[in-house]
Amino acid sequence: MKKVIGTVATTILSLSLTSNVSLATENNSEEKPELKEDVITYGGDLNQSQKDDVKEKLGAKDSYKSVDISLSDVSKYTGVNYDHIYSSSVIEPKSFGSGVDVEIVTPDNITKVTEAQYTNAAISAGIQNAKIKVASTVEPTTGDGALTGIVKAYAEEGNELNPEDVKNANQEMSDLSDINEQNKGKDGYNDAAMNNAVADMKEQIADEKSNNDEVSEDKVRSIVDDVLKEKGLDKVIDDNQRNTIYNIMVNVSNSNALANDPDGFKKQIGDYKGQLEKKSGDLIDKVKDLNTEDNRNFLMKIWDAIVDFFQKLIQSILNLFK
Repeated sequence: MKKVIGTVATTILSLSLTSNVSLATENNSEEKPELKEDVITYGGDLNQSQKDDVKEKLGAKDSYKSVDISLSDVSKYTGVNYDHIYSSSVIEPKSFGSGVDVEIVTPDNITKVTEAQYTNAAISAGIQNAKIKVASTVEPTTGDGALTGIVKAYAEEGNELNPEDVKNANQEMSDLSDINEQNKGKDGYNDAAMNNAVADMKEQIADEKSNNDEVSEDKVRSIVDDVLKEKGLDKVIDDNQRNTIYNIMVNVSNSNALANDPDGFKKQIGDYKGQLEKKSGDLIDKVKDLNTEDNRNFLMKIWDAIVDFFQKLIQSILNLFK
């Protein structure tokens, strides 16, 4: 068994277990899941002193509903077994149509999954209109995990989220985290730019779904290719990573969350994309600017000049011995 619990698995499971469903309407009568009260969740292995510490870190009030998440909870809903559960979270409802915000309060203890990856995956899973804060104060966790526990929780509230959506969202989070790790430190890449591109792809797929009902796999691939090129990432990632993104977006295009409410999905992901651009616009633009054709040509000219210099230097040395 793994030694530590993935923060995301515990947090999303907690969100699901403590959700109250209300009816919200925006230009239609479709039911949508909405939180009704603020909740703090504790990893089941925390002692009281550790609970007090993480409660302070998360900024939770005494009025917040409190829920402990056990090993059996996580095993039951995610199918993964762990030795300890220390990660905790606060989930606060937002007004309808406000989107999903994620804040990692203890970034030094979340070693793999980023806020952007977490938010993207949460929206893919069907979570709407919530402010989520996560923390691990006892020991580091990867943050890599599963969203599958959300299925059972929403089902118990009478508003079931599609199990396949949650499985695919969890895989998306893991895949994007891997792509980020594989490209970390590489010129022309950063996590903000990739997650902005992913959000843009989802928004365009939702728009296509809203207008045409069906989104073909060819159309999905075309959207992915166009966005990667527009964002300056098409020359940075390799073919395997591109294929991984194809698969993520095909899953999004076939998701229950998108099919049930393409306009709502588009708004959630569009709002998130806007927030990301506002927060990390300089990083996103840096990738785009670095990978323009003019800049690539300029860099190639520099490289060619370096190669030419050393070729001439070597030839000059060889001529001395003739």
